[in-house]
Amino acid sequence: MGAPIINAAEFAAFVLVLLRLSMLVVLAPAFDNTVIPAQVKAALVLMLSFVVSPKVGYEAALMPMTWFGFAFLALGELIIGLSMALMVRLVLEASHVAGEYISFQMGMSMLNAMDPQSGGQVALVSLMVNLIMTLFFLYANGHFLVLKAVIDSFQVAPPGLFFSPGPKYFGELMRSMAGLYVLALKIAAPVIAVTFCCKVAFGVVAKAMPQMNILFVSMPVYIFAGLLTMSLSLTWWPQILGRGLLGADAALSRILGFFVP
Repeated sequence: MGAPIINAAEFAAFVLVLLRLSMLVVLAPAFDNTVIPAQVKAALVLMLSFVVSPKVGYEAALMPMTWFGFAFLALGELIIGLSMALMVRLVLEASHVAGEYISFQMGMSMLNAMDPQSGGQVALVSLMVNLIMTLFFLYANGHFLVLKAVIDSFQVAPPGLFFSPGPKYFGELMRSMAGLYVLALKIAAPVIAVTFCCKVAFGVVAKAMPQMNILFVSMPVYIFAGLLTMSLSLTWWPQILGRGLLGADAALSRILGFFVP
């Protein structure tokens, strides 16, 4: 039995599918963790490409036979994969921003810890909020939803066509990035409100009793009130995350509509 024959167009389509899927493990939540070895990520991309590429429809006549033409198609695939991974990543990045809001209000913004996902130093409260949101994301099978969205994108925007992002594409990205801060504010709103009331109360006490050292008295109260409020508001976080993922899914649909030739 001879070796299977693979023509140039089929191989080019396989590489384009691999490039789009590769952005999944570079930026998408739960796949981009630095704890996962690079060899495992590469094996995952290759496995998904071998499974998905036979089911992807493409026009063989549109596949370029030159390196220059293939580079344009590869760039378009990277843009699509990057856009899809970024839409979902912005939802979980809102937890980092919310954690920064909360840690600042609690007076713990200078308390940092090592983030195992990014490998950098982040605020301790921000790390805790992000880990809780990531657990909610995994519990809701969000990683499978991201994978399914990338695979389904080949039905809307098949490989073999060059996609040039226009003003509508960048406008949608700006709206999604603005939504990141709105989502972060929704997560941190209860803690911000409670700590603000505590600060107003301590301001009144400072005027009534100037001899009291408000700084040392207020810091434990801010921390206790913030942690208590955050623990009580955990029941609403899955709903906030679900709405954020629904918004990201709608944004993905609009962005894929821009790529349709």
